[in-house]
Amino acid sequence: MKREYDFSTGERGRFFCKEIASSLPSADEKLDWIGPAGQIGRFIDKEVEKTLDSYRAQPHRITEDANGEHFTAHGGYAHRQLFELVQNSADALFAAPKGRSILVRLTERFLYCADDGQPIDRDGVTALMFSRMSPKRDPGQIGKFGLGFKSVLGVSDAPEFYSRPGSFRFDKRCAEERIAAASAQPAERYPVLRLPEPIDPHQAGSEDEELRELMDWATNIVRLPLKADAHDDLRQQIQEFPPEFMLFVDHVGYLTLQDGENSRDFIVGKRGDDFRLDTGEGVALWRRFKAIHRLSADARSDRPVFVESDVSEVVIKKLPPDMVGFRRDFGAG
Repeated sequence: MKREYDFSTGERGRFFCKEIASSLPSADEKLDWIGPAGQIGRFIDKEVEKTLDSYRAQPHRITEDANGEHFTAHGGYAHRQLFELVQNSADALFAAPKGRSILVRLTERFLYCADDGQPIDRDGVTALMFSRMSPKRDPGQIGKFGLGFKSVLGVSDAPEFYSRPGSFRFDKRCAEERIAAASAQPAERYPVLRLPEPIDPHQAGSEDEELRELMDWATNIVRLPLKADAHDDLRQQIQEFPPEFMLFVDHVGYLTLQDGENSRDFIVGKRGDDFRLDTGEGVALWRRFKAIHRLSADARSDRPVFVESDVSEVVIKKLPPDMVGFRRDFGAG
C-alpha cells in the first residue's frame, strides 16, 4: 500500500493530524470482504430473478427502464460522475462516525472511488438497481433521489461496487443477453443497472494492485472500467472539483483526488464556529449560517413526498479579508 494513503492504522496518511487520529478506523474494526455466497449476494440473485420476471410479464418496461438510464447518464447528470460518486461516499461517511476519508484515483483503465463509511446493505443495493428508491432521509445526507449513480453509465459500460458485506458488478453486454432471453419482444435499448451480478472481491483484488491496495483500508469501493473516450472528461472533473464542497460535509475529514502523479488534497476541520479548509495550496477560514425557508401552501401541496415541508438553506461565508460567499440549497434536488 502507498503509505500516504494508509488510513487503516489511524497513525499516518497524507492528512494525518492529532485532531482526527482518534476517529480513524482500525483495521480490526472492519468486516472481512464477503463473497457472492453472503447475504448481499443471495439477495441480489433473488431480486434479479424478480426483475426478469417483470420483464417477461411486461416487455414495455425494458424500454422504459433503458430510456430512464440513458437520459440520466447523458442528460442533466452528464459530466457529473465524479461529483455524484464523492457525494455518495460522503453520505456513507455520514452514517459511520469513525469513517473520515474519501479517495478518488484515476488511472488509464479505471476510475476508483473509495471510502471508509457505512458499508452497503439491501436498501443500498435496491437504490442502485432502481430509480427514486434512495433510503437517504437525514438532512445531513446530500443525495435524496437515488439517480446520481446512474451517471456512471456515461463513462463505463460495466460499473463495479465493492463493499465488505458483498460486491457486485453491472455489465451492459450481459444485461442485454439476459433480458433479451427473458423477453419475447426485442428492444432497441436495454437497461444495465437493473441486473447486478455478485462477484468475488478477493479474486478481483488479486488481479488489480490498485484495487487490492484500497481494499486494505476502505469499506466501499466503486471501480469503473472506462470507456475509450472517458478519461479526458474525468480528468477535467478532477481539476475543476470545488474544494468548498468539504464545507457542507464536515463529517468528511479529508478528500484526495488523484490523477497519476498529480493529486488534489482537501482537509477540513472545525474550530469553534469557524471551518478551516486546507486545499494544499492555502488555508482559508469559513463560517456557516443556516436558515429555514417556509414553503407556501401551494408549494407544500405540490411537493414530492420525499421533500421536507420546509427547506433548510446553508450559507457559507469566507471570513475576511475575502468575503466570498459559496452556497448550496439543500432540498433543491
